[in-house]
Amino acid sequence: MNSDPKKKNHANHEAAPAGEEPKKEGSSANTENTGGHPEKESVSAGKEKHAKNGKIEIPLQEYESLKNRVQELEGLREKFLHAAADFENAKKRNLRDKDEFIKFSQERILRELLPVLDNFERAVGHGSAASSNTAGEESLQQNFKTLVSGVQRVQKQLLDILKMHGLKKLQTIGQHYDPHFHEVVGHVAEEGKEDHIVDEFEPGYTLHDRLLRAAKVRIRVSPKQPDPSVQKQDEIT
Repeated sequence: MNSDPKKKNHANHEAAPAGEEPKKEGSSANTENTGGHPEKESVSAGKEKHAKNGKIEIPLQEYESLKNRVQELEGLREKFLHAAADFENAKKRNLRDKDEFIKFSQERILRELLPVLDNFERAVGHGSAASSNTAGEESLQQNFKTLVSGVQRVQKQLLDILKMHGLKKLQTIGQHYDPHFHEVVGHVAEEGKEDHIVDEFEPGYTLHDRLLRAAKVRIRVSPKQPDPSVQKQDEIT
């Protein structure tokens, strides 16, 4: 009837661990599945929660901030596109204005030269009419003098207009030869200052103090020296 106390205590001691075995095994399994790091298990669960069905869930405040930044970027993009379009239009307009300026830059001087052309036509017409309607040498000479006088006035008018626009005739005869403004086309062997201009074959001009065309001149050389042009010709032959 009476059971052995030692056997009962031993049975109770074995039963308690038997009831706790599943908990130990479960905790051990969970630790093994997470690699022994409970933190990684919580992070993994958080990712599954926020990245559900390929969508990321963020707080409303952060969403509104991102939305405002996207709108600001869109506004900057529109401003950039408009500025680029305005720049292209301005560049095309500047090219068109430049072409127009070059095309009509001579308009003012040509308008001022028209009266000179009219006077030339009048002088030529007057000389032709006078030569056909008059007889006698004296009348022809008088008409010729009148024609020359008219042409000289027209020449002066033309030179005055060109001078107003910066054209200036170079002074040559009696001046010292300057290779920057004079082109030697001949030499004259005579007594006097050497390398001075004796006569002019073609006038030279400057435009606003910049050489437009060099004057073609002959310069004086000593009669004791051979003519450089002849000496050069002998060297060539």
